Amino acid sequence: MNGSFNEHRRAVAPLSDQFKRAGHRLYLVGGVVRDELMGRQVETPDLDLTTDATPDQMKSLVDGIVEAVWLQGERFGTVGVRLEGRTIEITTHRAEAYTSDSRKPDVSYSTDLAADLVRRDFTVNAMAVDVVDGVLHDPHGGRSDLGAGLLRTPLDPEISFADDPLRMMRAARFVAGLGLTPVPGLVEAATRLADRMEIVSAERKCVELFRFLDLPDLGPGLALLVDAGLIGHVIPGVSDLDEPVLSAVLGRMSGAPPEPLLRLAVLGQVIGAVALRGMATGLRMSGRDTSDLMSVLYTIDEISDAGDSGWSDEAVRRLVVRAGDMFYPSLRLVEALGLDDGDLADVVSRLDSVGELNDLGPPLDGAAVMDLLGLEPGTQVGEALAWLTDLRLTEGRLDRDEAAGRLSAWWAGRT
Repeated sequence: MNGSFNEHRRAVAPLSDQFKRAGHRLYLVGGVVRDELMGRQVETPDLDLTTDATPDQMKSLVDGIVEAVWLQGERFGTVGVRLEGRTIEITTHRAEAYTSDSRKPDVSYSTDLAADLVRRDFTVNAMAVDVVDGVLHDPHGGRSDLGAGLLRTPLDPEISFADDPLRMMRAARFVAGLGLTPVPGLVEAATRLADRMEIVSAERKCVELFRFLDLPDLGPGLALLVDAGLIGHVIPGVSDLDEPVLSAVLGRMSGAPPEPLLRLAVLGQVIGAVALRGMATGLRMSGRDTSDLMSVLYTIDEISDAGDSGWSDEAVRRLVVRAGDMFYPSLRLVEALGLDDGDLADVVSRLDSVGELNDLGPPLDGAAVMDLLGLEPGTQVGEALAWLTDLRLTEGRLDRDEAAGRLSAWWAGRT
C-alpha cells in the first residue's frame, strides 16, 4: 500500500509554513489521504485540510499568500482558497451532529485532531497527515481497513449514521466505487435508521446521488441501498415500484453509461415523464440538469417509438435539433440498452461523415436577411430566419447564394 504524501505536502507548503509560524498545524485529511494510500490516480485530487485555527484566524493567515478566498462555508468552519491554481478547503477541527428533526448540523469547533477524526464518516476517511512532518494520524485503523477492504464507521454505526444520515448514501458509493465490504452491523444500522434520511436536504442528496450514479459499476451499491431500505429515500421515483420491476430497472440503470442523467432517464422509461420531472424537482436538480434529463428521455422514447420504420435524413436532422446537446449521449444510451433504433445509427454516421449535422441553424444571419429583403429589425426577420431554418432541416446544407435566392423567391411569393 502506498503512502508518500510529499507531492501534496509541497502543494500546500506556503500555507503550512504560515500556519506553523503562527503556532497552528495543518493536516491533509479525508479522500486525498485515502486515495494516496490506495495508490489511486486522481487527475486533480481535492486537497482538504483541517487545522486547529479558527475561521477568523485562517482568513488572516492566508491573506497575501493565496490567489482567492471563498467564505461560503465559513459558518461551518470552512475557508476555501486558491493556491497556485489549485482549489483547497481548510476546515477548523470540529464536531457536528444533527438533532432529531434538523436538516442542518450543529457545529462546534475543537483544537483536538482526534475529536475531528472521530466525527468523520468512515475509518478510511478518518486519517490525517501532518503537512509539516508527514506523520500519518490513524486512530481508528483506517489504513488497516483499506488493506482488508472493509467499510467501518469510527463510532458505532448507529451513532455515525444518526449524526449525519447522508453517510448511509456514502456507504453505497464507497462499496460500489472502492470495492469495500461493510463490516457486520453496518447495513443493519442503516436499515434501522433509513427513515432518518428524510432530514437530509434535497440538495445534499442530489449531490451524493450524482456522485454515486457516476460510478462505473453501481451493482454493489444498489444492492446495499435495497437491502437497507434506503433506495426510495435516495431515488424517490422508485418508491412505488414492486420488487420485480424495481430489480429490472436498477439492473438497466447499472448497465447504462456511467453518467447520472442517462441512468436517471432509464428510470424515466418506467415511471414516465411526469414522475421523472417531479423527482428532479424534489431533488432540487438544477434547471439545466432537469432540461437535459427530460431531453434524453424524450429522445430515447422517440427513437424507440420509431422502431424499424427507418429514418430519413430530414427526420434525423430534426431529431438532432430537438435533442440539442443531449443527442449523442442519448444515442450512447440507446446502444447500451440494446434498443431498436431502426437504421438511425447508420444514417447519423453517414450524415456526420460529411458534416451534415453541424450547424443546423439558418444559413444566413439576421443582418444578411435584413440586407437582402430590405427589412428593419422586427418579427418579419424572425419569420424569415424560421423559414430558412426549416429549409435547412428539410433539404440539408445550402450555400449562402442558394439560400439567399430561395429566401428571396419565398419572400416575393408571400408578399
